[in-house]
Amino acid sequence: MKNLLLINGFGSATSIINELLSNTLTDINIYLSYPLSVLTLAGWVRQELPDYNIQILDVHMDLHKAISDVNRGPMDVEDFIIQELNKVHFVPDYIGVSMSFSNGHVACLKIIAACKEKWQKSKIIAGGMHATTFTSRIISEANIDFVVRGPGDISFIELLKALEGQKNPENIPGVVTGLNNINNFGFRLENLDDIPPYPYDLIDMAYLVEHESTSPVYEKGIRTGLILMSRGCPFSCTYCSASKIHGKKVFFKSIDRVLSEIEGLINNYKINQLCIIDDLFGVDKKYFYTFFAELERRQLKLSLVIPGGLSLVLFNEAMIDVLVKYGLEAVNFPLESGSQYVQDEIIKKHIDLKKAVQLITYAKEKGLFVGINIVIGSPGETQELMNETVEFIKKLPVDWTSFFVAYPYPGTRMTEILFERGELTEDKIIEIWESSAQGFKLRPFDTREFSGKKLSEAVYDLNIELNFFSNYNMRTKNYKNLLLKLHKIVDRYSFHVVALSCRAKCYHGLGETQKAIEDIASIYRLITSNVESKHMYLKYKNRIEEAICFKNVL
Repeated sequence: MKNLLLINGFGSATSIINELLSNTLTDINIYLSYPLSVLTLAGWVRQELPDYNIQILDVHMDLHKAISDVNRGPMDVEDFIIQELNKVHFVPDYIGVSMSFSNGHVACLKIIAACKEKWQKSKIIAGGMHATTFTSRIISEANIDFVVRGPGDISFIELLKALEGQKNPENIPGVVTGLNNINNFGFRLENLDDIPPYPYDLIDMAYLVEHESTSPVYEKGIRTGLILMSRGCPFSCTYCSASKIHGKKVFFKSIDRVLSEIEGLINNYKINQLCIIDDLFGVDKKYFYTFFAELERRQLKLSLVIPGGLSLVLFNEAMIDVLVKYGLEAVNFPLESGSQYVQDEIIKKHIDLKKAVQLITYAKEKGLFVGINIVIGSPGETQELMNETVEFIKKLPVDWTSFFVAYPYPGTRMTEILFERGELTEDKIIEIWESSAQGFKLRPFDTREFSGKKLSEAVYDLNIELNFFSNYNMRTKNYKNLLLKLHKIVDRYSFHVVALSCRAKCYHGLGETQKAIEDIASIYRLITSNVESKHMYLKYKNRIEEAICFKNVL
């Protein structure tokens, strides 16, 4: 009998984790979702190697628990890792570590080093998106014995069998043993119904269904179940590496299989919200319509969340009607740019902006909470092109715009361009991932188009202006709709005096005077007691005071 430890690794830099664990950082939130990678592998092992003892250690979930515990004392990432490994109830023969996010590169290597120090004879296997797209560096790490490159469904099982039989695994598709077989790639599963059931008993589902946090709006009492209906993405966006593991051809689970998973989540975990995490949801329209017809026939009533958003290339008004009918309340469109030139020539997303306006407007007319994603600062994007995007956003009836700076991830054409231009190296991007910037709002490197500092400041200012003070709902006095988002922000970022000022204005507009007074009082209390609040207030003082100018007549 063999012992297998599967670890869902960190997705954040050690600098961020340390600040969170030391209780000194409040403006970064750890998003939590189902650890499908390790759950999938655990399912395969249970099916193919039933004599194995399996334990899943979800350090990402445990980090979420730790920073949510107000009574927890401060610690650092090394102490946290030791605490985590002490939960393992056997000496593992094999340790599989999911390295899915590049920002967690160094933090995951710390987990692996601690594992090797604690269990020197254990074989350590790395896998996941990051391990697949950064394999040459991962396999060169002294503490890592193997990398599973690409899908792990077949490769991982075959590797374990080879190790048990003391056979050389270097010829197994997808198993990288060194730089000599660095291009080895795993078999892509075409029949996704072959994937064994997820062994949810190996993780803390009671915590997960209540704290899964991909929904764009805040609602109490939500219990979220997650499903993956397909693998693969046919597009070639320059900032994305989604197709690197599962390829450009899209394969699906059968609708019966998906519905069976949903019914299991409802019956066993009482979920009332369904989160669909396909890379490209809706790519097969026949599958799409049939799925929702079956959902209705079986009377499965759930609210819907689609964190990856709805493709503006694929979706149409009729498909949005279906989603609204079956419980969609909020939608996100990954627009990425409001410049047609950037769409076609730089990020290669090829969205028709005229269609985008029509579809976004239609979604808003259907009563949905509408968000968009915008990526700014891709190689080749100038200030003038960025201004085109800003002017385009101002004309859209959107509830929220999520701004991101273009960020270097392995396996993307964007990163290749930055390498070719000599603006980045592999060593430099590891430093960037490990920086406290985290990439989404800050960028700690310069390009020929923008300094990192200038771009970061511009993106943050755009976020404050377009999402708060000049928000579409603020301009149209649709205060109830904006409150849905502001509640979530204030709950997660208690220092956010801009959000408080806008919420106070919404309360005032709705005639809820006492709540407005309480938020204004919170603002003035925070700017005298919280450094982050004071800094934000001083930077946006005029706009904050303008938002709460009604305070003198309360």
